[in-house]
Amino acid sequence: MFITRSSDSGSGSATKPPSAKVARALEIHRSVVACNAHMARGSDSPHALTAALMLPCYKTEFHNLALALTSDEERELRYALDALCDCAA
Repeated sequence: MFITRSSDSGSGSATKPPSAKVARALEIHRSVVACNAHMARGSDSPHALTAALMLPCYKTEFHNLALALTSDEERELRYALDALCDCAA
């Protein structure tokens, strides 16, 4: 799923897929959400244990990727994450 935003240049409703870094950040975010969901379901399942082991890795990877984003990519990621949060609410 690509979350796109209309171009602010006034050229109509042109949209573009997210940059590679933003797309990767969104993939990592989905993994973090999935880990949290597995852990919330119960600590007895092997999925919860795997999630507990992987969650710090995903968070570190997301943090490092976020530090490498340009300001435009950061803005694009914020819009995409806001849209995901709005859909979940």
